[in-house]
Amino acid sequence: MAKFLNKKEQVYDLKLTSYGHYLMSVGKFKPVYYAFFDDNILYDGAYAAVSESQNDINKRIQDETPYIESFVLFRDLDDSMSELKGNGEDIQVGQEVTPRITIPRADAFVFNKMIGNAWLDGDTQKAPAWKVISLAGTISSSAQVETGSNTMIPQVYYDLNYTLKSIPNTFDFDPYAFGELEDSTLPFADESVIKLHSDNPLIYVEEVNTELLTTNFDIEVFMVTGSQNKTLERKYFQKEIPQIVNGMLISEVPKQNSPDTFTTNSVE
Repeated sequence: MAKFLNKKEQVYDLKLTSYGHYLMSVGKFKPVYYAFFDDNILYDGAYAAVSESQNDINKRIQDETPYIESFVLFRDLDDSMSELKGNGEDIQVGQEVTPRITIPRADAFVFNKMIGNAWLDGDTQKAPAWKVISLAGTISSSAQVETGSNTMIPQVYYDLNYTLKSIPNTFDFDPYAFGELEDSTLPFADESVIKLHSDNPLIYVEEVNTELLTTNFDIEVFMVTGSQNKTLERKYFQKEIPQIVNGMLISEVPKQNSPDTFTTNSVE
């Protein structure tokens, strides 16, 4: 049973879920990100029929509002106890039970309204947002949730087609499409070539109403696996080989990773 925190003695309340304890027991608990939420705070007392001045709001939120300790169980206790049933019989009071060793379920916690950073380039009354423009290719649809894995990641869908066609061998070089030189075979005996026609997307992405920094973006690549219960399997970029070490140029040209080092987990 959850209890109210004594804010005079306890500032932080950190607890692991059952799944977190399991990950720690097998050495795979490696938290990377954290976020703050304020959905338990009532900023405007008028919504609860509270009449107060502007100066009283800070005191009410910090000193007079009780807070409940962290929850670590997000499903019915009856469902959890049902996992301990044996031979189809219900557990009786005083009955000895040998629990099975099972992996706790990784509950999907839908926290999608974390506090953002509004030290901005733009209107301080607007939340951070993404601006996505398709410069080449057509956006077929979009969604707020990745439906396959039920992940709160906005989706932009493209229908891209890649086809092979046999065409006469002619040299009509477009200086703005240098990739066309690599997308065809050498001429055959009948002076024809097989050319790859591709719908390569070109996307302009801008994060608005937030800080303008040169390291705003991180790119992560995932492969969608499964037909019905889809999951996101993350792929990793190969570590770049530095050309300059401790201020010394160790290679005249940038070094590239050998394809022999790539695995099925590599983005490359």
